[in-house]
Amino acid sequence: MTVYLSLGSNIRPRHHLGTALELLDAQDAIRLLGESPWYETRPWGGIVQANFLNLVCAVETSLPPLQLLEATQAIEQRLGRVRTLRNGPRTIDIDILLAGDTRLETPALTIPHPGLLERDFMLVPLLDLAPDARLPGGERLIDKCAHLSHHQIIRKLTFGRNRSK
Repeated sequence: MTVYLSLGSNIRPRHHLGTALELLDAQDAIRLLGESPWYETRPWGGIVQANFLNLVCAVETSLPPLQLLEATQAIEQRLGRVRTLRNGPRTIDIDILLAGDTRLETPALTIPHPGLLERDFMLVPLLDLAPDARLPGGERLIDKCAHLSHHQIIRKLTFGRNRSK
């Protein structure tokens, strides 16, 4: 199954995003297929803090969604993610945006991600990576861009893991 993950960081973001991508790809049941351009974004949620770097990656996985969530949270823990302040600064945040045609709503995980159609830092990089992406049921994501309620993107960056600024 192809899954799209949103990654964000505002504590040593270049290091943590690059390491998170490497750790995802190192998992036996996960294969990194590609990544979007990286974006500098304003913090979301009203907490005064440093800007973020955000991107979306595509992975192929045999893990069911809740096991994938466990794997991504293990990577967050390994990279020092501390959840003391909601929407506060973080070393890494990995969210599952889409997972094939899966629709899921549990206390631990909702797919598609509830913020996907609201936050430009999730939707825009996803469409960079997969311009034909669709919601479960077939609705085209590109048709949802005009309805974004949160505009956090400052600029698209000219670097990523393998490029220098």
